[in-house]
Amino acid sequence: MPYNVSSDSVQAAEPTVDSVQLDALQHVLCAIDRGDTLHGLIALECSPDLRVLPVVNSYLAYCMARERGQVREAIHLCQSALDAEPRNPAHYLNLGRILLQAGEKAKAIATFWKGISKAPGVERGVAADSPQRGHAREHAAILEELRRLGIRKRLAFPSLGRSHPLNRIAGKLLARIGVR
Repeated sequence: MPYNVSSDSVQAAEPTVDSVQLDALQHVLCAIDRGDTLHGLIALECSPDLRVLPVVNSYLAYCMARERGQVREAIHLCQSALDAEPRNPAHYLNLGRILLQAGEKAKAIATFWKGISKAPGVERGVAADSPQRGHAREHAAILEELRRLGIRKRLAFPSLGRSHPLNRIAGKLLARIGVR
């Protein structure tokens, strides 16, 4: 299962969620990742039994922010899912996307990096590019969001601002000679 929704954890949490609903959830999450957030919003709102799963609340929050513009409610809902499962990178992905929707680019980038750093296995020295326990899809999506936003290189002079002429000239010079 590519979306970290297992029937064992669901049945332990709530006996009303069955394997048919889990399969439907897989398809809904796939549609959301393809950009069909309207379909995702309708499907997740029409499935109150699945709302016991934090991942459902997280994706529902992203759909709410994207389709309805309900950013405050979406941040609150996604934050509650994050509190329930702080090691699940899907929540950081969705919260970062919501923050981007709200125009909070710096907070979104920090949230994406926190999602990468909370990867299972990071504390054991495993690279973030090869996450453990089935979170590879979420990590790849976080990295793609960061690439899309433009991951910047370290400043030549960190004590100065990014737009300072000395940083701009030194950065261009270092890039030209191939140091960075």
